[in-house]
Amino acid sequence: MGLWRVRAGSFLAGFGICAGLALYQIRQEIKESHEVVSSQANEYRSKLEKRVSALEKELADMRHHVPQPQQ
Repeated sequence: MGLWRVRAGSFLAGFGICAGLALYQIRQEIKESHEVVSSQANEYRSKLEKRVSALEKELADMRHHVPQPQQ
């Protein structure tokens, strides 16, 4: 009975250590993935803002060059 208790305790200790290391690794991977996705989102947003700004400028130029109807 005593040997079984030692083996079970050793197994559970090893399992606990491995589980802790796995959780730490998963946490690090999630953190790195979040940073990558966040930087991509910021890049896409800045590109989109530039495109919208260019379209708004073009629309303003088009409105400026369209003759006004006479009343």
